Amino acid sequence: MRSLFLKIFLIFWVTMVVVGAVLIYTWGIQPEVIVSRWRGATSDAVALYAQSAAEELDRYGMVALNNYFQRLEQSSQIRAALFDEGGRLIAGRVSKDAAELAPHAGQGGEPAFKIQGSTALAAQRTIGPTGRVYILVAEMPRGPVGTLRRLARAQVEQWIAAILLSGLICYLLTLYLTRPILRLREGSRELAAGNLSARAPAELERRRDELGDLVRDFNQMAERIERLVTSQRQLISDISHELRSPLARLNVALGLARQRAAAEATSALDRIEREAERLNEMIGKLLSLARMQGAVGPREKSRVQLDEMVREVAEDAEFEAQERNCAVRIVGSVKCATEGSSELLRSAVENVVRNAVRYTAPGSEVEITLANRDSSAEIIVRDHGPGVPEAEIANLFRPFYRVANARERETGGTGLGLAITDRAVRLHGGTVAAANAPGGGLVVKITVPAQCG
Repeated sequence: MRSLFLKIFLIFWVTMVVVGAVLIYTWGIQPEVIVSRWRGATSDAVALYAQSAAEELDRYGMVALNNYFQRLEQSSQIRAALFDEGGRLIAGRVSKDAAELAPHAGQGGEPAFKIQGSTALAAQRTIGPTGRVYILVAEMPRGPVGTLRRLARAQVEQWIAAILLSGLICYLLTLYLTRPILRLREGSRELAAGNLSARAPAELERRRDELGDLVRDFNQMAERIERLVTSQRQLISDISHELRSPLARLNVALGLARQRAAAEATSALDRIEREAERLNEMIGKLLSLARMQGAVGPREKSRVQLDEMVREVAEDAEFEAQERNCAVRIVGSVKCATEGSSELLRSAVENVVRNAVRYTAPGSEVEITLANRDSSAEIIVRDHGPGVPEAEIANLFRPFYRVANARERETGGTGLGLAITDRAVRLHGGTVAAANAPGGGLVVKITVPAQCG
């Protein structure tokens, strides 16, 4: 049982039902309460039985009285006997304990009662049509029989009503306690998904309890995070833009230096040009990453034909691969289309393919597969390079992260390509993952929702 709402509701409800049952049981086992209950439920019936027995005897005789007692036992399971004023038996049959109750019948018409196991004993004084005084003694089963059936039915109905009412009260109380937590959970999920403007509802902040304090703390935390992340993104964007100006001037100065420099300076100037190009590439990727981190989805959506996009990326990467004495090959493809940004998706796939070309072994192939998996498209890119240490695979998609043995290599890259891929894919509701391939090399799998076939 994982639902907090259900746990609280059941605990409250079961507790109320158990406490109610204990109280009713404790009240019900007290002898004086039982006697009072039976007296109230059966006094009128016993008085009626006594009056009827006296009339049968005075008007019709002993045979009629015995017949009346037989009918009473057959119809209501009540055994009765009639005694005279002195306590002598006239007719009928009852137990000895019941007969001993006869002298205790009240003078004012109040019956005498006694509970004996599963049987209730009653003695009722009455006056017959001839003026003679009689005492009726009756043995009645303690069960829903005859007149008592209505009492039992009423108790069952009261129990059901009490249980339903307690359930309603527990439901409302549980809802009052858990609703802020559920709303807070929704806000935290939106915040974790990248919506930094997500907040818990303002009306929950007005609660004057611990849950209200929790909601206020959460909203303050979310606001603080939004300010920090927004300022960080703005700082990265501003720095990247500011770097473009001196970089442009550096390229102009580099061109002038080439015109005036001697031949022996060509190698140094070429190195400066390569580093300037690399810096320009890094700034461009940094700006792209900053823009995507501030978004919750593609700004412009269109239908993207993934198989055509993968083919174009493979053709473009083939030129770079030829310079490294390797190749890019599509080993499997199906027709797939998705809704999203063609530019972002192409950048995501291209970064992975170019990364694979950069690290695959000379003379090998980078293999690309486009497959259909459960209403999604899988783009799988495999190289035949050295792979990645298992402990570092989880960090591949972090910005500026590069595997240790690649830091000293000229082809080490900027450390931003896979981070851009990860963000672009997640903006489309997909996932990206990497793993070492059997036999060597790295496999990167991009999964996005798509229609294939």
